[in-house]
Amino acid sequence: MLTSEARDKQAHLNSPHLGARLSSRSEEELPREDCDVQIVVSDGLSAEAVHANIAELYPVLLDGLESRGLKLGGPIAVRYGRVKLAEHIAECSGARLTILLIGERPGGDALASKSLSAYLAYQLVDEAARNRAAQFSGNAGIRFEYTVISNIYSGGLIPVEAGSVIAEKAWQILEKQAAGNRLERLLKE
Repeated sequence: MLTSEARDKQAHLNSPHLGARLSSRSEEELPREDCDVQIVVSDGLSAEAVHANIAELYPVLLDGLESRGLKLGGPIAVRYGRVKLAEHIAECSGARLTILLIGERPGGDALASKSLSAYLAYQLVDEAARNRAAQFSGNAGIRFEYTVISNIYSGGLIPVEAGSVIAEKAWQILEKQAAGNRLERLLKE
């Protein structure tokens, strides 16, 4: 298991930027695979969410991605991660798309703490795609676009269905070279 720069739960909670980067040791251990998709699982704010959903979600997600012939990086687990960790991993691994499955809601009622989210971070390495994203967003320095699929748990988007939804969205992102609102606009055209 890899670790973020947050050495413990307290650092993770008090300094969110530490969860956005791998520790130097973990960065050295991460192989550069230059893949289409890199799947990352992180406890984030709720390890319970990962434990409650990943066993049902992951095999469906993997099957959906493999059925499209996508090159996948080896699965990665990271302790004390934050959403922006997807960008650091993409840059280090060379992944075009990083799917970060992360626990979102600590505490609260019994179901809320089991809520998992999937952040699909598309790395804009293609210059034409980056230019289109910059024009769409008004951000000349844009490097990533995101699609988010949230509320994954037994009381929301059930894990088995979520695996299929995430795989389909990943395919759309890679095919259209766009994520987030820009992707949704392209899908309506």
